[in-house]
Amino acid sequence: MPQAKFLKAKINSDTGLPYLALIDGITPDPDYTVTEWADNYRILPKVSSKESGKYRSSRTPYLVEIMDCLSANSPVQEICVMKATQLGFTEVGNNWFFYIVDLVQGPMMMVFPTGKLAEEHSKQKIAPSIQDTERIRQKIKDSRTRDSGNTVTVKEFPGGILFLYGSESLSGARSKPIRFLFLDDIDGFSIYITNEGDAVDRFSARTDTYEILKKIYSVSTPTIKGMSRIEGIFNESDQRYYEVPCPFCLNLQKLEWGGRDTKFGIKFDRNKKGLIKQIWYECKFCNKKIPERHKTQMMAIEFGAKWKPTYPEREKRGYQISGLYAPLGWKSWTAIATQFLDVRGNQERLKVWNNTRMGLPFEQRGSQPEWIKLKSRAEPYEILTVPEKGLLLTAGVDTQDNRLICSVYAWGKGEESWLVYHGELYGDPAQGDVWKELDSVLERSYRHNSGADLRIESMAIDTGGHRTQAVYNYCRARMPRVIAVRGAPKPGRPVISNAPSLQDVDFSGAKIEKGVQLWSVGSDTAKAMIYGRLNLQEPGPGYVHFPIGMQDEFYMQLTAEKIITEFRKGFPHPVWVKTRERNDALDTFVYAYAAAIRAGISILEWDEIEKLIKSQSVPVSDDFGQKESPKGGFLGDHKNFLG
Repeated sequence: MPQAKFLKAKINSDTGLPYLALIDGITPDPDYTVTEWADNYRILPKVSSKESGKYRSSRTPYLVEIMDCLSANSPVQEICVMKATQLGFTEVGNNWFFYIVDLVQGPMMMVFPTGKLAEEHSKQKIAPSIQDTERIRQKIKDSRTRDSGNTVTVKEFPGGILFLYGSESLSGARSKPIRFLFLDDIDGFSIYITNEGDAVDRFSARTDTYEILKKIYSVSTPTIKGMSRIEGIFNESDQRYYEVPCPFCLNLQKLEWGGRDTKFGIKFDRNKKGLIKQIWYECKFCNKKIPERHKTQMMAIEFGAKWKPTYPEREKRGYQISGLYAPLGWKSWTAIATQFLDVRGNQERLKVWNNTRMGLPFEQRGSQPEWIKLKSRAEPYEILTVPEKGLLLTAGVDTQDNRLICSVYAWGKGEESWLVYHGELYGDPAQGDVWKELDSVLERSYRHNSGADLRIESMAIDTGGHRTQAVYNYCRARMPRVIAVRGAPKPGRPVISNAPSLQDVDFSGAKIEKGVQLWSVGSDTAKAMIYGRLNLQEPGPGYVHFPIGMQDEFYMQLTAEKIITEFRKGFPHPVWVKTRERNDALDTFVYAYAAAIRAGISILEWDEIEKLIKSQSVPVSDDFGQKESPKGGFLGDHKNFLG
């Protein structure tokens, strides 16, 4: 068999594209970068681009090195980016795809948090770009053409194919070998999928066939420090930061927020109304004030700006960048600082700002809460009743061999919450009596402060331990209101998975579509959120309320764990450990929170629900919470969030 011939591609002076002097043997990849291709040929569509028309890498010079690493002639195989929002990194993935279509060929996969987002990306970004970019339009046929190979989630082109998936769709991707993989917004992934493990790892395994020829591009805005998936990947990389020169002293530095107690970073003056009247960046070296208008020149590669690695010996490339680098005309320093002033007193909103504007994981305030302080701030509302601002009820149930432990929480705007009930129901879950007691908790009504009767909208029951089948049996008869859950203690997993796994099988071993469903709960993520909220000092978004009368044991169980750091292969990993034997109250809160997320607390129209509750109110009597309520709960005829 004759040896394959390779020849480095040359550039055609007329077209600007590479051509091959030899056509026999294996065609080599082009000596042409993604940046060069995008600058020459990419057209940004009007329907989905703020700056439509010809792509210009000079607008976002911090993207150039990343696109160069994704190019065929770069030896870099893994690139991760931990970033603020709306900086152009998803568009890098699109440029990469079109470059592959035109010059490289090979199978590619794009993965988004959900299948819906994958379809939206295809319709709003990929399809319009195909139509507007002539070189690509010639190679990907119109989807209306018979046998075009072009659908919403599959794009065929000469020598290759693109698959677009949601992170919950691992089963469909399992049999597909992939050379080029783009993982977008991985902190939003349905991280834990049935028994198959981490979704990022499982999708990445699709590239194993290609070994040294593969490329993986992972991008995300981070979430909670120690729990963020992109943070974990970035920590294992060479950790690069974009350094820009001061226009006065020319010293290179990365742009940082700084803060009130630092002598560098973003600084501003405010007028009497508290509005920002002047803003600047204070140089770390010469302390001169740098107006934002200098930013374009500062970020330019020709002016000396560049990515600097912290650990240059590491092979994996990692990049971190904040919204302070957004080009002029995008999110301004004034807008970022104004938002900071608006959220700085609220930990929940500050977390979002830190993630989306600084591109950094948020470190929850404090660690293990002090149970005595929690008890000391208990409030004078009665157990089994719902305070005025509590608008939706969920329950979490922990399973032991001789009892069930149940907590009921009310939820309101901003995920503020109130403990309504906590108790232990004694009896072996393998027998029926204890489940009848749980039914009494599930089916009873809880009197709202307005006089309306509320019922539990969603209940999550732990399947761990030795009574798994008993939990399945109970949940199966009460779906979708009651769900079976399993804790998935690993950083980065969502509080509750985007999709459940089916557990019931027929005589042939096939899964039964309408059988019991098992939902994965990111217990590490939930515990970090809960502990951050328990440390809040003032009522408001995220704050947790407790009624007077709860025993010391409840508060001690609620605060019975802490985070420690373990080092594995030289890298830090946060691990939750018990500080006392029983942590039931914490576990039930985790499950109640997962049930609340599934019930839609992040998207509910709270004002509408409040009006609905008030319309059903009756004069408040001393008979709190004893009236039987109609089946379905107060949301039953309003909107189905649990179908």
